[in-house]
Amino acid sequence: MGLTCNEIEAANRAEAIALLIRAGYRVSRPEADCYGEDLILRTPQGQLLPVQLKARMTVDKKRYGNKSLWMLFPSAKFRANVGRKWFLVPHDKLYKLMKVKHGMPLRLTECGVARQFQSRSVCL
Repeated sequence: MGLTCNEIEAANRAEAIALLIRAGYRVSRPEADCYGEDLILRTPQGQLLPVQLKARMTVDKKRYGNKSLWMLFPSAKFRANVGRKWFLVPHDKLYKLMKVKHGMPLRLTECGVARQFQSRSVCL
């Protein structure tokens, strides 16, 4: 029996938060999910980032555009005993990249605009 959507979301959130904390970020959860903000991050440099957590790379100009949101998503579905990368990407920058490369947003093909998180390193 597989996990429900709510269980997958909770597990992804726990995994991502643990990696972010280890990378030096402070993580807060708003009391209400308003304006697409699932998490608020304080970067190691002190910058605040409103974040939308997704199970896969997602861009949606109507829902997330022009809100200064960052998208946080894994590189692949969870598989036991297999590590995966996480990406923290400014939504509007990713949307523009997808539009230029594909004429419309499809999927992430370059990680030049992403901050990549793994268990012990951060690529900026």
